[in-house]
Amino acid sequence: MSAPWSFRQALRPGLLAVRHFYRVFLLFQAIAVSLYFAYYHHPEIRHSIDAFATWKSSGGLLLSALLTAIAGTLLPETARTIVGPDRSWNQERCRRLGWNFLFFAFNGILVDLFYVLQAHLFGVGHTLSVLLPKMALDCLVFIPWVCMPMTVSYFLWLELGWSPTRILRSWSWAMYRDRALPLMIPDYLYWIPIIFLLYGLPLNLQIPYFLLAFSGWSLAFVFIGSYGLPEKK
Repeated sequence: MSAPWSFRQALRPGLLAVRHFYRVFLLFQAIAVSLYFAYYHHPEIRHSIDAFATWKSSGGLLLSALLTAIAGTLLPETARTIVGPDRSWNQERCRRLGWNFLFFAFNGILVDLFYVLQAHLFGVGHTLSVLLPKMALDCLVFIPWVCMPMTVSYFLWLELGWSPTRILRSWSWAMYRDRALPLMIPDYLYWIPIIFLLYGLPLNLQIPYFLLAFSGWSLAFVFIGSYGLPEKK
C-alpha cells in the first residue's frame, strides 16, 4: 500500500535540486543580471545586443522557434554528451532529440507571442505598474496553467510510447500535481529574478534575453537530470 500523499514530500525533489545545484542557478542568474546592467551602461555591449535583437526581429516567429529549439535541445545534449553520465547515441536518443527540437520550437513561438500579448495588455517599461502585472500573469497563469501542463503532457507522451490515447487515460489532477510541484520551486527560484529584469527591457530585446536565460536553464538541468545516475560509456 502506497504512503499517503504529502505536500512536503511532493516538494522534496525540487528542494533537493535547489540545494545541490543552486550554484549553477546563481551563475546563470549572475550572467543575466550582468548583461542587463551592461546593456544600459556600456555602449559597445548595447550596440551588439541591439544588432542581435534586430537580426532576431527580422526572422520573426520562425527564428524564435529555431533559436529556442537550439537552446533547449542542442546545447544541453552537447553538454550531456561531454560531461553527462550518458554519452552514447542511439536511434531512440536521436528520435527523442528530434521531438524535443519540435517541442521547444513550439515553445519559442508561444513565448514570443506571450511577450507580445503582455506588451499589448500592460505596456512596455520598467515601472512597477508594468512589471508586477506581467510577472503575476507569467507566474500565476502562464507557467502553472499553460507551460507546465503542456510540458507534463509532452514528456508523458514520450514515456508512454508516443500514444495520445494513453496520455488521456493517464492524465489526472493527482498525476499533474505529483509531476508539476517538484518543478515549481527550481522553476520559480530561477526565473522570477530574471523575468523581473526581462520585462523591464524593450520588447525587441525580451526574446534575446529569454534565449540567454533559457540556455542557462537548459544547461543547468543537464546537471540536475544527471545527478545520481551511473555513468555510461
